[in-house]
Amino acid sequence: MRLGWFGAAALVAASTGAWVSVGCSGEQAAAQGGGGGPGKPVGDFRSTTLSHETCPETGRVEKVDATNDGKVDIVKVYDAAGHEKCRFSDLDHDGKPDLFQFFDAQGQLRRREAFYTGAPLPTVIEYFEAGKLSKRELDATNQGRIDTWETFDVQTGKIVKRERDSTGDGRIDQWWTFEGDKVTIAMDRNGDGLPDPESTVTLGANGQPIATDAGAPPPPSASTAPPPPPTSTPTSPTPTPTAEPDAGPKRGGAKR
Repeated sequence: MRLGWFGAAALVAASTGAWVSVGCSGEQAAAQGGGGGPGKPVGDFRSTTLSHETCPETGRVEKVDATNDGKVDIVKVYDAAGHEKCRFSDLDHDGKPDLFQFFDAQGQLRRREAFYTGAPLPTVIEYFEAGKLSKRELDATNQGRIDTWETFDVQTGKIVKRERDSTGDGRIDQWWTFEGDKVTIAMDRNGDGLPDPESTVTLGANGQPIATDAGAPPPPSASTAPPPPPTSTPTSPTPTPTAEPDAGPKRGGAKR
């Protein structure tokens, strides 16, 4: 299932275990160069690698049939001290896990992966600090690579900025800045790694362009202001002691 698009709003770590990854490696990204001076949004290269942290069923394992249909919906894995270290859930009841959650030593969420397609790699990876969302990586175009990076204020939970690679070359070419009810979208069209003033638009709470110091920008279009990544989070079948996210993917299929 392809993810839907929704306005300019927020959507919904140290890792252990085996990893599966594809895309442009960190070494490749570094070799390509990019970057700029402090305070300047510059189209620097990023690693587009998607990674899946597994949740091996070792030690004490608890299996939950949350819907009472005779099938396991949630699997919880505990460490030697009895603390839950990870869990995976089958939200669409197709027999494949499509939501993974990983916890720190204090029992707080540190990483969450959601699988919106049947691919073996996550569509959304979220990172948490002391249980609060701090950043998110998305494969918004279902290409098997990261194309969108989001940063959140851990105190308020609100999105602060969104950076996108719309061309698939691993280089940032869109900068979304969120301030109150406004979002400013800057784009690099000429490939110099810097925002083009004529391609910058500020949208209000209703998604319509608003006037800025330089006057009212032209209305956004598919070529001027591409839609942002999806804004929904998968939900577990029923609430559990550690809260599951809010809305569910339709297909999954990841390594446990």
